[in-house]
Amino acid sequence: MLQLQLRRLDLFCTVVDEGGVTRAAERLHVAQPWVSAQLRTLEKAAGAPLFVRDGRHLALTEAGRRFHSWAADVLASSAQVRRDIENLGAGVAGSLTVATSMAIGTYLVPPLLTELRHERTGADITVYISEPAAALRSVAIGDADFAVATWAAELSPEPLHAERLWEEPLVLAAAPNGPPDSDTITLAELATLPLVGVPTGVAFDRMLGDQLRSHGAGELTYVMRLGHAEAIKRAVAANDWGCLAPSYVVADDVAAGRLRSVAISDANLVEGIGLFHRQTTFFSPLQQAAVAKLQQIATIRAESTTTELTTCCP
Repeated sequence: MLQLQLRRLDLFCTVVDEGGVTRAAERLHVAQPWVSAQLRTLEKAAGAPLFVRDGRHLALTEAGRRFHSWAADVLASSAQVRRDIENLGAGVAGSLTVATSMAIGTYLVPPLLTELRHERTGADITVYISEPAAALRSVAIGDADFAVATWAAELSPEPLHAERLWEEPLVLAAAPNGPPDSDTITLAELATLPLVGVPTGVAFDRMLGDQLRSHGAGELTYVMRLGHAEAIKRAVAANDWGCLAPSYVVADDVAAGRLRSVAISDANLVEGIGLFHRQTTFFSPLQQAAVAKLQQIATIRAESTTTELTTCCP
């Protein structure tokens, strides 16, 4: 029904453009009586004559001019809607809202979504950064399509579906000229270093504390606690201190020579990366593409970590 109405509007605009029924019929490859019948249907619907005869041509009445302006807008809008729907089907447009925990939302997710945005022009992408529990709440109430957050033991993902994507190794990030002297360190040696930590009670602090206790290590002593990884890394580099961080957080700084990455030889400290979404979520093509990129990264990171462990610990 909608398609028929749009076709009638297109026919009406064609008659206006061609200045008559005959030429419009020729252009549309339809019979002239059918065109005349469709115009009568439109005039009946409008409740007023839309054309008057002007010699051999048809001219718009005042009502016809108003109707033509409206019809042109409707046809333009319908064309845009069709393009939008086609883009949604192809995954090149649409919206994507992701909730993340702090470091993941700062370092891990933005490059992935930037790549996705280049591939799918017109996409509307938003990332919210908060504590893991808050990120999961955003998904549960529908404010976000899914969450990518630190996998913490105390998290209660119900009623969300939870998928542990991969485990990111934690490393000691040290100043270029600061301690320790070697590229590896033990937990006992780690406890003697001046360290910068995250605020007490945040998810990363609790996760790290649980792992240290599982390895029989005590609480670490921090010279300072700061609320963002960038502030922590700057304090480390400027004062010859150290910090424990996921490897993706310090990768660029290590590559640029601003920090050193020191492996922990007697403990496998990791940050679990989790994907959380509603059980009944139907992902659009754009959202599916984002999830697929995360899962692809998970495969690559898992293989990379396995290779590193095999190389270091045969």
